[in-house]
Amino acid sequence: MKPQGKMVALVASVLFYSITLGISASAPPDPLWQKALSVARTNTDWVAGLVVMRSEVLRKGETNGVHEIWKRSTLDKNNEVVTQTVKVLEDGKDVTEEERKNEKAKKGEPKKTSNQGPANPFDPETQDRLSVRVNNQSRNVGGRDCAGYVFEVRNTNGPTARGIAWLEKETGVPVEIANMTLDPLPDKHLKGLAVTTRYELATNGAWRVKEMRTIAKASMLFISFDVHSTITFSEYWKKPSVKLAKENDAK
Repeated sequence: MKPQGKMVALVASVLFYSITLGISASAPPDPLWQKALSVARTNTDWVAGLVVMRSEVLRKGETNGVHEIWKRSTLDKNNEVVTQTVKVLEDGKDVTEEERKNEKAKKGEPKKTSNQGPANPFDPETQDRLSVRVNNQSRNVGGRDCAGYVFEVRNTNGPTARGIAWLEKETGVPVEIANMTLDPLPDKHLKGLAVTTRYELATNGAWRVKEMRTIAKASMLFISFDVHSTITFSEYWKKPSVKLAKENDAK
């Protein structure tokens, strides 16, 4: 694999590691933060049916390669979420079949998954590793007046995550996590990492991740690269409750 391809694979692995990291949040007494946790808690069953990741490798400001991968998540007969690769493009060339063969040889298909959103400090399930403080700044994010919270999440089996969460002042709805990084960085080739996640409210009121942008600096074989990646999440569907799933199985 060319260094450019290795860089894309490296950043992709970091991004999907972040997606499944399971960052958890404690429950500080701040009322606006409590509202954010409540929003996250009531929207845990939404799954992004389509996830598209596009990465561009830059060297000395010039494009050295573009990688795009499309993954679709569906529900199998056991009511488990499974994810399959549906399209892979390398510099515009369709290499989907080749990539599927590689995935099948390494891991098998389809792949089960239990978490469809990027790691975030609003996870209500485990709330004992978060430090958070108001940064006394305001910012307009996507037309919403937001308050900023600096957070740090310590993980016993992984790096510490740090970033700034922007919450809508009126409702507490999380709008964005800005410049999240991991310490230590999970790969020796990575020299810098900044992840910004943007959320949205659907017309039905469901809160969910919309887009994840990453800027990474890396070095491999004495060659330095920047990798700019964007992951978009769309075509959401709601997982059936355990009770409903059992009723469907009984039919």
